[in-house]
Amino acid sequence: MAGNDAGALYRRIQELESKVEQLRVSRRVLMRLVEKSEAEKWELVNRLRQEKEQIQLRNRRYARAIWEKNKALVLLTNKLQGISLPRA
Repeated sequence: MAGNDAGALYRRIQELESKVEQLRVSRRVLMRLVEKSEAEKWELVNRLRQEKEQIQLRNRRYARAIWEKNKALVLLTNKLQGISLPRA
């Protein structure tokens, strides 16, 4: 009886050690997946940040161009208002 109990306990210990090893492997796999996911996230964040900076730069250039065109229109309007048209 004592031999069977010892054998059963030994088998149970082996099963538990096997499960612990499987959990370790699973944990390593999950950690690699998490690390890969984090790396991809930061890559995306950096790419979006660069894209945002490029868009802001283009918007500033566009706003500057509109401002210059608006100034030219105001100057032309003022010149036209200063010229009196001959009446027929």
